[in-house]
Amino acid sequence: MAKTSKAFKKFASSGKLKDQIANRRSKQQSKRKADDRKSQRQKQRGNADESDHEGNGQDDDDDEREARKVGLPGSGGKAGGVAKTVEELFGTGGLDVDAGEESELEELDSQDEEDSDDLEDEEGQEEDGILDEQAMKKAMKELEKKDPEFFKYLKENDEELLDFGKGKGTSQAKGKGKSKQDEDEEMASDEDEEMEDDDDEEEEEERKKISVNGKMLRGWQEGMLKQHSVRSLRKTLLAFRAAAHMNEEDGDQGSGMDTKYTIDSAQVFNKLVVTALKYTPVVVAHHFPYKTLANGRIKLQPPKTPNQSLNRIILSHFSTLLHLIKSLPSTPSSLSSGSTDEDAGSLLLVAVNESTKLLPWIMSARKHLRAYLKVMLEIWGSAGDQVRIASFLAVRKLFVMGDDAVKDLCLRNIYRSLLPPLRNTTPHTLPSLNLMKNTASELYQLSPQLSYQHAFGFIRMLAVHLRNVVRSSTSGKAGDNQQAFKAVYNWQFVHCIDFWSQVLAGSASLETQRENAGLESPLKPLIFPLVQISLGVVRLLPSSRYFPLRFHILHSLLRIIHRTGTYIPLAPFLLEILDSTEFRRSNPKKATLKPLDFEYIIRAPAAYPKTRVFQEGLGEEIIFLLGEYHSALSTNIAFPELILPIIITIKRHIKKGTAGSPKVVSSLKVLIDKLESTKTFIEQKRRNVSFAPRDKSEVDQFLQGVNVDTTPIGNWMRLQRKVREKRREEVERSYKEKAGHDDEDESG
Repeated sequence: MAKTSKAFKKFASSGKLKDQIANRRSKQQSKRKADDRKSQRQKQRGNADESDHEGNGQDDDDDEREARKVGLPGSGGKAGGVAKTVEELFGTGGLDVDAGEESELEELDSQDEEDSDDLEDEEGQEEDGILDEQAMKKAMKELEKKDPEFFKYLKENDEELLDFGKGKGTSQAKGKGKSKQDEDEEMASDEDEEMEDDDDEEEEEERKKISVNGKMLRGWQEGMLKQHSVRSLRKTLLAFRAAAHMNEEDGDQGSGMDTKYTIDSAQVFNKLVVTALKYTPVVVAHHFPYKTLANGRIKLQPPKTPNQSLNRIILSHFSTLLHLIKSLPSTPSSLSSGSTDEDAGSLLLVAVNESTKLLPWIMSARKHLRAYLKVMLEIWGSAGDQVRIASFLAVRKLFVMGDDAVKDLCLRNIYRSLLPPLRNTTPHTLPSLNLMKNTASELYQLSPQLSYQHAFGFIRMLAVHLRNVVRSSTSGKAGDNQQAFKAVYNWQFVHCIDFWSQVLAGSASLETQRENAGLESPLKPLIFPLVQISLGVVRLLPSSRYFPLRFHILHSLLRIIHRTGTYIPLAPFLLEILDSTEFRRSNPKKATLKPLDFEYIIRAPAAYPKTRVFQEGLGEEIIFLLGEYHSALSTNIAFPELILPIIITIKRHIKKGTAGSPKVVSSLKVLIDKLESTKTFIEQKRRNVSFAPRDKSEVDQFLQGVNVDTTPIGNWMRLQRKVREKRREEVERSYKEKAGHDDEDESG
């Protein structure tokens, strides 16, 4: 007898079987009553003898066969009486299964056998399409080429999944049977929005929570890796959704707690999350491939097997992934049980890295893209350095894949996300802020044509702030003027100038211009307004306490001079400091204060002005900036004329005794010596030229390709930078040690 199928079980459990049997039974009873009434009317009309004579032999045979059916011996002419006795004994509806029920059951069984035969035929056809071992090895080689990172992960964590044909026959048969069920479920669940399965075991436990274990998870992994099973993917993503919402209350809408899975182990949780993140792009790419164009854009190819539910699965999984990313801490955690890879990073880092692999199928869903960009920028502005870099790479990939509208969205929002953290600048946060500025400036340099409108608008905002401060300082009360200065003299404004100097210096650099066959960057015209804003900030308040802020602004402008070759007259703003009251004092105060580190301050503390420590610190910074400035111009054909007023001014200050302490005077003399040596070097090179100053093309090519470090001032500044970097490392190390001691004290 054929095995009872699922279709018959469903039909029987729905109650339709009993209704059909009762309906047929009532029809049979009404038919019998009609036959009895007809036979009685025929007897009353006097046709009984004729009917007995014509059909006697046939009735006897029929009665005898009917008697044999119920287990009674045949009785010849008394068959009619025997049949009546049987009806009186059992009644018309006394049997559990009458003839009508038997016919109904036989019909349903035959239909079930046909369904099972059709299912076996379909499974046979689908089984023919399953990859054999050789084909799977070839597919794994392709996977190693297309996604080496995922293949490396499988080799390190699930090497047994790659060993095809080495298992037992039972496991292979089990895998084949699983693949048949997988394909059947794919055909039957296109309209299943909740991605629930309808297996027999799951129907029995549909109201119970299933605890995910390692064996169950490994079965899903095998299904996704070997057959690219969408059914196994659904199960994994259902469990992943339950894991992402496991700490929420049952009453939360959309919490995902209505799923049938639960996770009771931290190791299984980590393994499940990593499996869902790493296997999902592989399965989706198999069913819905894409092609990367030369410009970085993505072109989706027609799916191999049309599946309307696959798009819903991707979007649902992406939303769950965003929820998980927002809920995960930025501290490292193990990725799986027994993991000893310290470089693996935190679970948040893995989630951010793997989320970028789903972007090709999310590009058309703008709502999901906006949510994804918002989450990535929040992490970029608050997490650790590794996660910051990963989140920026995700935004960068989104920028490259997207159209102009997506690019505009990325450029606008990354600058707005950069501004709030800039307000809080300390020795501990400055490295992270510099990382954010470097990464954001790289994004603006990817598409200078689109970046121009955003850069123009944001630089104009800086100019508006400065104009409002200048207007309020020329007319108004003293208290209002001091409040107005704070709108410009703050860390956020200084960082913004430094950020745009990075963008313009990188986009309009000489190297970039050579790579573009001599074409100038669209961002180069913005150098002039940025320089005007920067110099306006320097001139705004000539107080000695804000000399550190002046140094930061001049450092930003020096970057533009070095990278773009633009001439900006910075020497006067440095020599002004030598004319200030800090250097006119012959006997500054002696104090036991620590030397100031100008890298982390924009305003000197009130105790430092008029002290020798502050004077020596200012003199050291002036000499370094003057050296950097003139080293950038050391290959210019007009270098001897440019340094002439500088040398005269410094010598006059040394002669008058207004150059500061002996330590500062000694450093200034060394600087003058290097400038004069470089002047002699350029004059010797100019003796061999045969063109006039009006030949601008020839002037621009003077000493082109000569490294700045080969000049006397350039070589000296190279050594000064090494000393400065070594000192910076020591200072940062001391800050880290101090922060570690503070954390230990708080924990204690």
